[in-house]
Amino acid sequence: MVVNSLKEGLRDGGREGRICLTSATILSLSVYISAMAFGVSLLVITLSAVVTSGRSLKVLKAFFPFYVFFVITAIFFGFQVVKNLLAFMAVISAGALIYATNIKEVTGALLYLKIPQKVVSMVSLAISMLPLLVSDFNNMREIHNAKSIRGYYKLLKAFTSTTILRAISTSESLYSKSFSYKALGELRQPEIKDIVVFLLSLLILIYAISLEVSIWTPSST
Repeated sequence: MVVNSLKEGLRDGGREGRICLTSATILSLSVYISAMAFGVSLLVITLSAVVTSGRSLKVLKAFFPFYVFFVITAIFFGFQVVKNLLAFMAVISAGALIYATNIKEVTGALLYLKIPQKVVSMVSLAISMLPLLVSDFNNMREIHNAKSIRGYYKLLKAFTSTTILRAISTSESLYSKSFSYKALGELRQPEIKDIVVFLLSLLILIYAISLEVSIWTPSST
């Protein structure tokens, strides 16, 4: 099930926050710098799957409806669409690295990078809310057991109401606690495995740059 895959894929992991945040950024840049090269996309997907113990693959599974759209589009626009699909999957995989750590370490990593407190607070809140919204949707789906267009309409309506109520409840809770956008995070020393992840991310970036350079370098005759 798509929702269950997404819920499982967004569980916290044990990697260090700064490494995960930096590696996610580096890998995303690698995909774009390489002009969505097949090799780079495959490396990003593979590395993310290893680092997250396969949870990034569950996140990819949750986007199955989009893959169907890409396949249909490929019929009309050719093989280039497949290349775009793989790049799309690679960027999602890179983003899934954020959930290879925990929210407190992500917050600590953003503060370490001197990101403004208000921005850090909003980003941290958004990251922490996503798994809750997925869980809410899953609960609504089990209650309504939608099997028709009308059923899915009721499910979407119930989920929208639940999301609004959660947003109101969260804002009231923050207001009652005199929320001042002060972000509190955690930092810890990276382990050897974390450093290896960072180095592999750098190698993929270097490979992506080398591919782009080779395109613009005139061949000798």
